[in-house]
Amino acid sequence: MNERQKHLLERYKATDGAKSRLDVSLTRDAAAWRAMRTAGLTQGECRALTLLELTQLTPLELEDDSLLAGVHLEWNFHADDENRDAEKDAETLKQFGCDEQPSKLRGLRENVMHTVANSCMAYPSEGVMNGSWGDMNPFIGIGWMENHTVRGFDRLLAKGFGGLLKDVEEAMASREPWSVDYVRSESFYRALKAVCEAGLTLGRRYAKLAKNAGNEELAEWCLSVEDGAKSFGGAAQLLWFGHLLSCAEESIINANSIGRLDQLLIPYYRKDVSDGKLTKERAHELMVDFAIKLYQNYDVQATTLGGTLADGSCACNELTDIILDATADFGELRDLSFRIHPDTPPELLEKACKLVLRGGGIPFFFNDKCFIHALNKRGISLTDARNYSPIGCVELTIPGKAVSRAVSGWFSLLKVLELTIHGGYDVFHKQQTFIHCKNLEEYGTFEEFYRAYLTNMEYLAERMVYFCRRGEISQREFGAQILFSLLTDDCVHNGREINDRGAHYNWHSVCLMGIPNTADSLMVLKKEIFETHHWNAAEFRKMLEADFEGHETERLQLKNSVPKYGNGIQEVDDLAARLGRDFIAVMDRLSEPGSQFFVHLFSFLQNVYAGQKIAATPDGRHAGESFAYSLSAAPGNDKSGVTRMLESLGRQPHEEAAGGSAAIIDLHPSLFKNGVDGPKLLAELIRTAFFKLGVGQLQWNIVTAEDMQRAQDDPEHYGNLQVRVAGYSQMFKLIERNLQNHLISRHKHEN
Repeated sequence: MNERQKHLLERYKATDGAKSRLDVSLTRDAAAWRAMRTAGLTQGECRALTLLELTQLTPLELEDDSLLAGVHLEWNFHADDENRDAEKDAETLKQFGCDEQPSKLRGLRENVMHTVANSCMAYPSEGVMNGSWGDMNPFIGIGWMENHTVRGFDRLLAKGFGGLLKDVEEAMASREPWSVDYVRSESFYRALKAVCEAGLTLGRRYAKLAKNAGNEELAEWCLSVEDGAKSFGGAAQLLWFGHLLSCAEESIINANSIGRLDQLLIPYYRKDVSDGKLTKERAHELMVDFAIKLYQNYDVQATTLGGTLADGSCACNELTDIILDATADFGELRDLSFRIHPDTPPELLEKACKLVLRGGGIPFFFNDKCFIHALNKRGISLTDARNYSPIGCVELTIPGKAVSRAVSGWFSLLKVLELTIHGGYDVFHKQQTFIHCKNLEEYGTFEEFYRAYLTNMEYLAERMVYFCRRGEISQREFGAQILFSLLTDDCVHNGREINDRGAHYNWHSVCLMGIPNTADSLMVLKKEIFETHHWNAAEFRKMLEADFEGHETERLQLKNSVPKYGNGIQEVDDLAARLGRDFIAVMDRLSEPGSQFFVHLFSFLQNVYAGQKIAATPDGRHAGESFAYSLSAAPGNDKSGVTRMLESLGRQPHEEAAGGSAAIIDLHPSLFKNGVDGPKLLAELIRTAFFKLGVGQLQWNIVTAEDMQRAQDDPEHYGNLQVRVAGYSQMFKLIERNLQNHLISRHKHEN
């Protein structure tokens, strides 16, 4: 980075991102109030008009240390409402034409911009708990999802907000005003026009500031909002404006993702280079600036590189290389994924691996062969499937084509196992959770027990789906996403908001958690209870109820003597794969046209937090302990080397996981010493895992447990250690302690 960029980055790090240096904390209140002055507006119109008012009211300034104009519009609810000067704030509001008291506006602001209807969090009548983030028991059904999107930014770059406005007006004019179709879509079209005007307003205001500062080039870039980008710089600027407005529409920055950056920008790069208007060095500088603009302490604003084109050929291009170099130059953590297929140039893969070896787990890798197949099999056209992009952590979507409701549901296989062992009784919460079934000792064979487990899984999965669909209906009524609709194919043509089945594809993504520990536990039951009868089943169940109290020797025996997932042992690996495939089959059965359920083999942080509410399990895990992250082995169980771990991972049904899959492999730095070509070795591990073993997704940590422990003990001096956490990377000092302990406990492979 040059000195200008270093200064800009340090400033953003001090404020956790590209935020205004001005006091704009009341702007959204005033914007929401002004938008609501017109009676009879739909909730979608209110949100759209609030966004427009926000672009009109927010004080703007031009930064002299950034090549790109714009910082985030005020997007967070007041964290310090009680400490504000009410009289001063009231005077500020009057300047916006608002004579309401500040204290009366907060509810309005939250209602307009970020409403989640209570109905999607209720409990069903038969008493099966829906659960919550603090009480996973045994699923969460949400359905309502904001952010966690990859929007069709290619449409924005091609047409600008002005061109998109013309599309809206033409679609509106194509309907007869007295028709049912017109009446149904009229308010939606009005809302679309408002967000187009918001984009135009933002670009024009910044263009005026740039002209006043004598920066004609930046002014031209900002005016790309009128009819689309005409240059590489204009495309980067328009993309940044689109991102700012996407975050502002949903009042939070969290997985508002960019998508396939090298594909979005390559036409503009090639044209400018061909015309002699752009050098590789200048493009590199702009991409570093773009990375700085995206900076957040916690970053899941996903950017994707590589992969395939619509015809199946390699999509890597000049910008793939430039953005990898810019990421290295940037030096901070970025949410960057790299799609890999057999024709990915080895030099680009090794360059990406060189980044990983710096620490922090960036980028992470996706196997095109697995996920294109999984998406296509479930009704996504082959052309669209080849354009998939990860959202945030690992969730997959089709940019500009789909509402994929990332993490709409969470399902805990390990909690279902607890309930099945104990006859439907929740040992941790000491209550009968659902209809009584047999206790462990009442089953005669392992297959009989597994069939009962599968029955319970289906019973609970059906109820999770019920809640997901209730949440979707609630969002359709109360949570319109107008800008998201504008940047999604078919919504304008159909005259339907994206949550009203406007998009070409509509699915829910469900996280399946606990596969490794559940497989390990089932293997213990199979071997120790049903085959060798080493344990009396009733006594074994009581030992679990007591959390192994007085049975530490037996607990260690269970942990160490029965085969465990993560060591390339086919019998237990096949059990894990059976769990995944059986759950995916249930989700396929519950899918309906226009409302499918795609499965993530992914836990995010819930392996720690959901684990806190699960009783002791047969694999020797104590009550309340974390379970394995996604498809990684349970901490410490993968003792046979990284190749064997990859073999276990490769036996899992990645090719059926249309929502995505995830695993973090921790490697000890010593693996890359003594003259080893680290990037080449890591690249070969990835190619072997993907194209010989069939692994779907990989994240890597190159770190020692000792370094993590030092960072935990002395965060002031060592806490900046960068590590891969759970679909994202973070400085160790910013990670919650229970999660730190889980990261330390994971096995660090030395061979």
